[in-house]
Amino acid sequence: MQLKRKRSIGESLATATCSLLGALPAARVQADESGPWQAESALLYYAEDGDRVRDISFDGALSYAFDEDRTLRLNLTLDSLTGASPSGAVPANTVQTFTRPSGQGSYQVPAGELPLDDTFLDTRVALAATWSQPFGESSRLSLGVSGSTEYDYLHLGVNGRWERDFNQRNTTVFVGLAYAQDQIDPVGGVPISFAAMQEAGDSSSKDGSNETKDVIDGLIGFTQILSRRSLLSVNYSYGRASGYLTDPYRILTVVDPLSGQPVADPAGSGLNLHLYESRPDSRTKQSLFAEWRYAFDRDSLALNYRLMHDDWGITSSTAEARYRLNWSASDYLEPHVRYYTQSAADFYRTYLVDGEPLPANASSDSRLADMDAVTVGLKYGRRTRHGEFSLRLEYYRQTGNPDPAPIGVLTGFDLVPPMTAVIAQVGYTFNF
Repeated sequence: MQLKRKRSIGESLATATCSLLGALPAARVQADESGPWQAESALLYYAEDGDRVRDISFDGALSYAFDEDRTLRLNLTLDSLTGASPSGAVPANTVQTFTRPSGQGSYQVPAGELPLDDTFLDTRVALAATWSQPFGESSRLSLGVSGSTEYDYLHLGVNGRWERDFNQRNTTVFVGLAYAQDQIDPVGGVPISFAAMQEAGDSSSKDGSNETKDVIDGLIGFTQILSRRSLLSVNYSYGRASGYLTDPYRILTVVDPLSGQPVADPAGSGLNLHLYESRPDSRTKQSLFAEWRYAFDRDSLALNYRLMHDDWGITSSTAEARYRLNWSASDYLEPHVRYYTQSAADFYRTYLVDGEPLPANASSDSRLADMDAVTVGLKYGRRTRHGEFSLRLEYYRQTGNPDPAPIGVLTGFDLVPPMTAVIAQVGYTFNF
């Protein structure tokens, strides 16, 4: 099987904001009568329809509270992905042949079907460590390091977060900063932007070198207790990535301007003309997030909203609601719903038209398209003497729009078909 770089589920579900900072713990771990240790574990299953991406992942964390304020937290994540992933090419009314990412083999896609590469396979191992301690009388400081490795990807990062309480601890302000450097080593080499896909054994469209990217994320915000029942949290985040931001496995089909049929490769390889994508070498994102929580006599409600904009032309909105129903002293149900919508990136193209000048950048990645997504789910939790057991089930549906609009034979195909996925997660947290 051919290995391909994993794309995070977080991207598949189109969430966009400070992923590094999001991993920082905002709360301290308290020791209880069970002891200073706390262990957290979660096993997740994610499956897209149509035999597409499958993910089985394990997340584990171990925390030790040296005292009420000083803690050390260690995290381990194991991901195993299989299935078929869209290549970015469009369907055709004839059988199409594609070269695998390694350049050493090929596969065929039947007429009328969305081209999927069924060699999607990867395993990711991620480790992180965070130290938290007081920083002055009313402040706290957290410092962390992280690293992850995949077959074709290496990540190393550092992060920090400072918090300070005011107003008799009714107000907390916080600032966070994270830096990461990633190394990308695509299977078969780094494609040359807009180079044509070659037949198996021909590496002339690859330059064979590794690439890197740097990511800096910043976060500032506050949490305010509004009353004995309600709480408001607001934050602003800024992120900038620079370096190699292109997906090395994504291609664009060049079609005839009248018929919409894929154009044959003029090199006589027997393949249609598919060009490797090109993205800008930098991306700046800004987002504003607010969450309001309210405690009823028995239950609680959480509402949040996030607005994100980047210099690729994407503007997204995410709205989410969670209601926690405590139906017994130890059991609760938590239904939730999330709605996400975004505009397309300036350079998003479902396909390229033969004879038209090549744009400076272009990508057929449907995650950069004009799209909407809805998630509905239910979580069941049971508190035990020393911890908590939970089971979460979710259903996800994503729809997108092609750009430009279909022409010729392409009008008979769904160029950005809906994608649905199911998510199941079992978790257990305990103190000892």
